[in-house]
Amino acid sequence: MIHETSRVNDGIRSWLEATAGGTLASVVRSAQGASREQYFVEVETPRAEPRLMVLRCEAGSSFSDTDFCPAKEAAIYRALETTPVPVPRVVGLAPEGAALLMERVPGTSDLAVLDEAERDATMLSFIDALAVLHTLDVDALPLEQLCKPRCPEDHARLDLETWASLTEQYVASLDPLLGYAAAWLRAHSPSEVARTVLVQGDTGPGNFVFQQGEVTGIVDWELAHVGDPMDDLAWLDYRNRIGLDRARLHQRYSSRSGIEIDEDSISFYAVAVRYRCAVTTSLAVSRGGGALGLPPYLPARQRFLVDVGRELARCADIREPPVELPRADANERTAWFDWLEGAIRAGAKGIADAELRAATRNSRIVLHYLRAHDQLGPELAALDRADCRASLGSELGGRELLAVASDAGATGDDQVLRYLLRRTQRSGALWAGLHDR
Repeated sequence: MIHETSRVNDGIRSWLEATAGGTLASVVRSAQGASREQYFVEVETPRAEPRLMVLRCEAGSSFSDTDFCPAKEAAIYRALETTPVPVPRVVGLAPEGAALLMERVPGTSDLAVLDEAERDATMLSFIDALAVLHTLDVDALPLEQLCKPRCPEDHARLDLETWASLTEQYVASLDPLLGYAAAWLRAHSPSEVARTVLVQGDTGPGNFVFQQGEVTGIVDWELAHVGDPMDDLAWLDYRNRIGLDRARLHQRYSSRSGIEIDEDSISFYAVAVRYRCAVTTSLAVSRGGGALGLPPYLPARQRFLVDVGRELARCADIREPPVELPRADANERTAWFDWLEGAIRAGAKGIADAELRAATRNSRIVLHYLRAHDQLGPELAALDRADCRASLGSELGGRELLAVASDAGATGDDQVLRYLLRRTQRSGALWAGLHDR
């Protein structure tokens, strides 16, 4: 039986069966895949055992119709198939790049299920695989579609230009802090690079599969590009949320790859990593949702904006104290919000379909924001207008503020950055309590 929560359309299903050479037996939506829908599929074939595969679908994702597409992922997997880097084998790419089908490698991506010794062995195995990736001759890989750096600064700038282009094309109202960050990153691209490598992007725990302490496959290559190995080290640091020994991982990487760790470059890419995450969630919001729908991306975008601001402040060696926020007092509409939240919570319990139940529960995210905006929105807006007048000389909004922020990022204007940090604190008040979702 095909899993009842499957949303794989008939066209993809027919293509999948023809490509895999069998009959689709089951489709189960993976919990992973925030930018693209992902499914575990089983196909019955004339062979004794069913064929186990992974299907990644565009399906209106954050990156639909962009350079971060299944066709790009397929090309990278195929380029790495004959190298020592462990990757799944591509089974097929659907017409017009609508979906990517791969063999499922054995194991899991969940490090939380391991004890400390198994987790350490697994991470060292991954570091060794990352070192192998970074020692490949990138010019020998059949990846003509990827831009190659012509100077040290290009290692960062070429990829950042892609992200800036995405914001110009698809993000309706770009937060000015991201305009500042984009300009700051262009102005501070590292002028020294140890080696030109294939960067996985978004690398680290969660994006590799392992079994018995050994990595069986590195997955999720949509953000891959030719660039600086320290970019991947910054991603690794960012994804290291379970307290792994950073110094030990870096030392292992350096000893296996022969590439020295450059902390200044990692610090630069720490901003770039969070900028990319903020742009990704901004894309999802502007496009009406991503692989997870719309609501989860709303607080996530705010969380990444906070992260971007924190890293920029660290690089600028400034600390902006907490702003004074208005009190969220109840008003005549608070009871209406309480009733609606209770109705959503009760209704979700009676929904059998897991995806529909999750979508119903996620509507509470939007409700949370609307309640907070009803109570705090006008006062926060007034505080921000006053701060903008005092800090920048006049009230600015929309494209004017974005232009000022972008100019300030190029020069590292601390006064504008401080205002943007305070602005982000105020907008964050509308999402308080949801940042961990």
